[in-house]
Formats: sequence, structure tokens, C-alpha cells
Amino acid sequence: MTCSILARDAGTGEIGVATQSQALAVGNSVPFAQVGVGVVATQSLTEPMYGRVGLDLLGSGLTVDECLQALRAVDPHPERRQVAVMAVGGEASVYTGEACVGEAGHAVGRDCIALANMAASADVWTSMRQCFEDTRGSLTERLVAALHAGEEAGGDVRGQRSAAVVVVRAHGTGRPWHDTVVDLRVDDQEDPLAELGRVVQVRARYQAAVEAFDTAVEGDVAGGDRRLRELHERGALDEPDHVLRRALVAGLAGREDEARDLIGVLRGGAPHWLEVARRFGQAGTVPGDLVERLLAERS
Repeated sequence: MTCSILARDAGTGEIGVATQSQALAVGNSVPFAQVGVGVVATQSLTEPMYGRVGLDLLGSGLTVDECLQALRAVDPHPERRQVAVMAVGGEASVYTGEACVGEAGHAVGRDCIALANMAASADVWTSMRQCFEDTRGSLTERLVAALHAGEEAGGDVRGQRSAAVVVVRAHGTGRPWHDTVVDLRVDDQEDPLAELGRVVQVRARYQAAVEAFDTAVEGDVAGGDRRLRELHERGALDEPDHVLRRALVAGLAGREDEARDLIGVLRGGAPHWLEVARRFGQAGTVPGDLVERLLAERS
């Protein structure tokens, strides 16, 4: 089985797709997304044409229904496919071919489409739709929660192996490297949904810490410092790279004793990060003399 959910966040305009399967590396063939255009899930006996060409057609001005009609017309076996398309404005189209392996079907909900084949029962896709509608949080979190709901409803009759989630912005910023919000894959795991959920949370912490550090070194020391302290108070920043960022920004904020304590944590548990700190100073990311003071062993 492959089950997928396509959805849009009406508040932010972000649009995304999440998928899981017993197949290897489902993220390589099922989910497709394009900033400012929309998302596609193409599954059952997967034909990637629906994703790659479908987004091109959608971007050229065709409606979601016209995209599916055009692609089905050139597919020698459309009856074997299960495909959903959602445009950035929320318009959606989906079909489950009559030759898809059962149980197979889909459900269209509020700002979402859930679809599955080779599922334990129809509860899989209906549970995914219901979960997405009932869950709060970021679009990424809601998509992953929906995958869990599908699995709890019986999931794939063959078991689990891979999962993926992709979320993009509604409109391009002119800086394409900023336009993909999330693009994460678990290609071969016994419990891919647990691993995908873990990586989603790790990524969120990492991005927040990097952004706060960048804020500080670019001149807003108070703002970056405040953000890092808030993240740490929520129990989010205990990995070595986060500890180093907290130390350097605390030093920039004038709290050098606190910064030295954090450097001491690294010295005891991850001493190679002390060299990373020194290289930040050598590069001028933070003042070199500050780094040397923080690294100096207390007498």
C-alpha cells in the first residue's frame, strides 16, 4: 500500500504532501511539489509522469481537473493509477483507478485529500482526512499526524518501510532556496513514521537555533539571544551544535560566565566542538578575542 495526504494551510498558504508505504523510498516517486503551483501524489502502480508533467501543466494555467484528464489521456494504463492534485489556491482533483489493488479509495476534506491503496480498510483514508481536519499545529505536523492516523486505522496490509513529507510556500520569494519549507524522507526503516516524526522535530529545532544565531551575529544580539534562551527553556537546545551557538551568543550578549559554563559542557562531552568555536572566531563570525576568552581554561 501507499497512502498519502495532500493539504493546504489556509492561514499561511503553504501547501504540502506526505506519504508512507511498504515500498522502498516512497519519497522518490510519489510526492511532488512546486512553489507557487501545487502538489501531486501519484501512486498504486506509480507513474511519475503525473507528478512531473502534472505540475508543469498546472503551472501553465490548466485546472486540476484538466491536468488529470490530459495525463490520463496519454497513460496506457490509467485504470492502475491513483492520483491526486492540489493547486496552491486549494482547488483539488483526485481519482482511484478501477484496477487499483484493494482496498483502495480516497476522501476529500477541508483543505485536504487523503488517498490509499492496498489498505487494510476504507478507515485508512477516512481517518487520515479526519485527523488532518481535527489537528492543530504547523502544516508539516498535521500532515505527519494524518499519516499516523492512517497507520493506526490499519495501514498497509504488507507493513511499513518508508515515508516522506514535502511542504512549499504559496509564492516564490525570489530566493528558491528559501521556498521549500520542509523536504524530509525516510527511505528504509522498520518504523518510518516514528523516524519521520523525530526528524521533523529535530529539523524544527535546528532551523530555529540557526535563525536565532544568524540574527545575533548579524547585529541583533538581544533578539537572537532572547530567541535562543526561549528555545532552551522549552527543552529544545541540548545538542552540541546548539550548546555552542548558545555559548557564543551569550558571550556576545555580555554574559561571559554563562558562556564559559556552556563551553565547559562541550569540553566535557563533545570537545571537538571547541575547535569549531575557534574557527568561528578565526573567520570573524564572532570576535576572535571573545572566543579565546571563552575557551581559556579557568585557573
